[in-house]
Amino acid sequence: MRKITASTTLIQELSFLLDKGISYTIEEVRQHIEDKDVLDWLEVQFPFNNPDGPSLDFSMFKREDRDFLHNGLEEILGGYYGQEKRKWGIERNGLCLLVSWTTEIVRGINHTDLTNE
Repeated sequence: MRKITASTTLIQELSFLLDKGISYTIEEVRQHIEDKDVLDWLEVQFPFNNPDGPSLDFSMFKREDRDFLHNGLEEILGGYYGQEKRKWGIERNGLCLLVSWTTEIVRGINHTDLTNE
């Protein structure tokens, strides 16, 4: 999957969860960023085809897609840990932080990355 596709797909899925009123603390999201398991965690929380609530499908994400996103999120966390409110105005919902930071990842993708599969 192209890096831009992986990033924007994650943003879309996070937007879906936000629209459903889903919220996690900044601290919980930070921990999953540190553990590099954000996508795996969200898949467990919202299993595909869950008849009882929201579901996500990250099955199209290969290991390299997941690593790209997890490494990007961890890099931002390392540079801005504890500054979420000051830098992004986010203080309540960690999913909002994931949207903002994944947007930062998109901004960092250069034109040559757009064609990488």
